[in-house]
Formats: sequence, C-alpha cells, structure tokens
Amino acid sequence: MMLKVAKLGIAIAAVLAWIVPAAYAGVPDVAQSFYVPQRGSVGTPTEGAVALQSFRVCPNNDAGLGLAQNARIKVVVRDVNGNGIQGVAAADVCMLFNGGTVAQGFSGVGADSIIANRKNNLAALCPDVRCVQADAATDATGTTYITLIGAAAGAPGIGVRDPFRKWGHYDSEIPVFVLGFKLNGRLATPIGSPPYTLRIKNFDIAGGLAPTGVGGETVLIPSDGTTFTATINGANPDAAFWCDFNGDNFVTGVDAAQLTAHFFHDCDSPTP
Repeated sequence: MMLKVAKLGIAIAAVLAWIVPAAYAGVPDVAQSFYVPQRGSVGTPTEGAVALQSFRVCPNNDAGLGLAQNARIKVVVRDVNGNGIQGVAAADVCMLFNGGTVAQGFSGVGADSIIANRKNNLAALCPDVRCVQADAATDATGTTYITLIGAAAGAPGIGVRDPFRKWGHYDSEIPVFVLGFKLNGRLATPIGSPPYTLRIKNFDIAGGLAPTGVGGETVLIPSDGTTFTATINGANPDAAFWCDFNGDNFVTGVDAAQLTAHFFHDCDSPTP
C-alpha cells in the first residue's frame, strides 16, 4: 500500500511539474514585459525622445500635425521565463482611462484627468473611451502596438484614424495594462534603457475637469488659448510641458501655430 501511495505521489508531482510551467508561461511577468514609445515605420522605428515629438492629439482625433508618423507604443508581453506570450487579444492590451475626473463621478485605476465620456459632452457626440486597445493580438515574440490615432485591421503599427478614439485633456500618467497587469515603460527597447511614463499632450489643454465638465474635449480660445499664452509669458510654468507640442523643450510660435490650427475642434468638428 505504501508503495502505491509513493508511486501516486511521484505521478502527481510529475503532472504538476508539467502543468505549472505551462500555466506560468501564459502569465505576463511585469519585470520582463514593457512598453516603448515609437514612431515611423514598424520595420525601422524611431524610439525615445524623438518619437515623443509626435505624442500629441486633438480631441477630434484629427491627424494633421497631431499624430504624425504613426505615433504609437510598442508593447512587449513576456512570461517569467522571458518568452514572448503569443495570442494575447487586442482588447486585453490597454491604455486605460477612467473616462473623467473624481468630481464628475468617475473612478478606477486608469488616467483620471483624461476626459473621454458622453455624460458631459453629449452635444459634441463624444464617445465613452476606457480602453484604448492594441492594434492586434500579440505575435510570436509577444509584441503588439497601440497606435494612437488607430490602425487598420491587418496593419498593426500603421496609423489610420479611428472615429471612436477621442479624448480631451492630459494626465501625468496613462497606465498600460495587459491582462490586468500594469506594465512599466522604457524609453527604448534595449535592456537598461531609461524608464518612461506614458504621457500624451492634447490641444485641449484646459477646462473640462470640473463636475459640469464645461470645456471638456473641446479646443477653445478663452480657456486653452489663455493657458497657452501664459506659458509663453512664463506665468504658468507647470503647463509649459503640455504646451510644448513639438517637443523641443520651448513654447514658441511654432507651438502656437499648431494650437491655432485646432481651435474649436471637438468630438464632431471638423470631422465626425
């Protein structure tokens, strides 16, 4: 009897040894998974600070100067053994928004000062956006992309405007989640690259954060224009980063021209 029990124990241990690694192989390891800012072609991308020069949006998801050169994040999902996890669904890879502020009744673990709801912005036909999902499922290396403007089916990493991907304002951190695991960012793909936190500038600089949401997901002369002008005059240094639309570390007439080109844009103007 003792021999049979011992053999049964060995058999169970062998089964567990076979099952457990396979189970862990499908679970993202946050120490080895990451995301990276990119722009340009998928085959020869530009990463790092230069790529970030294109990380700016309009609440109308109006491409133009806003999302040039396929601005995106590359997401790499690996297991505890360092192997890429293939087949993670696009909907399970997210830039996560709460939809609005706490004052507006929104909560969660997503970006809480990104405004992306129809509750306060119904007249402008604003969509509810919570998960800005990946362009496609992860490939054999565990890689996929979230192209900011949207992407066509079958062409991950190549920007095509998605009319349901619209938001206003900005946040100091837009968290990236895969299967419920929050990933860390790095400025470039190689191991040892500096850490990176996802931030996306928006031509909707001010307004929309109060309980009424007035000015949300809209680029307006009184609020956004005034905030921008103050950064040129040096009166509002905290907003200067968000008004430096071309990423050259200065707020100048070049940035003003980009903002002016988007005045009065909202979720249904100039394009539905």
